[in-house]
Amino acid sequence: MSEAIDTLPIESKIRLSKQDWFVGLGVLLLLVGFAPTFYLKPVFGAGKPLTLLVLAHGVTTTAWLAVFLFQYVTASRGSLKRHRTVGVIGAILFGLVIALSIVTAVARVASADPKIAGVAPLIGLAYPFWVITEVAFFGVGAFATIRRPEWHRHFQLASFFTFIAPATARALRFVIPGGPAVTYGSLLISLLLYVGAARLEDSSGKLSRAAVVVVGVQLVAALLIYASLDGASLWLWFASALTAYPL
Repeated sequence: MSEAIDTLPIESKIRLSKQDWFVGLGVLLLLVGFAPTFYLKPVFGAGKPLTLLVLAHGVTTTAWLAVFLFQYVTASRGSLKRHRTVGVIGAILFGLVIALSIVTAVARVASADPKIAGVAPLIGLAYPFWVITEVAFFGVGAFATIRRPEWHRHFQLASFFTFIAPATARALRFVIPGGPAVTYGSLLISLLLYVGAARLEDSSGKLSRAAVVVVGVQLVAALLIYASLDGASLWLWFASALTAYPL
């Protein structure tokens, strides 16, 4: 959020604090989802040993999350000067998170044995790839609309709630075996959390144009994930070219 938010009425600044529990639930899902394989890995012992790449990704993501929460809290409480002081840090960390997320996902596929796994790693790459792309889209949108408070706020929230989708999927596996219910359930939860936090209807009762864009992008991303997970030849070719994993 930016200096432009200073133009918002007092009521808008106060109303932002009512979104807190949605954001808090998102943070909880992220921590629960990644606890077994990162935050509490010594306790659970789940997954493969942490590589330097995965460790760097986890630490950078946690740092970005901390900056996001700081900015969210300071902006929602009207402390805009404090909010702006870490804006550049947040932007740098966000870029690193996106880059490390892509590299980590690609490295995971590239390290698989094609004789054993077949094309499954290429198909499985679809979910993280499209989610990361969507997060990047909303993040860039937030920076590009820094002087348009409404759009900036919507894109910031959308980026955060989309970002937690993979962690939500992992959290869902505690109660659901897996499969499409986990994949699309995590996307649906992210969308619902965004809807709740963003308060899609403005004071006149009309749907915000920024919110329409956000929901539209999320639905398109879900459709692309569906098509890719179905083993579409175009996706397999692209994923193979991206990862150097043979078809």
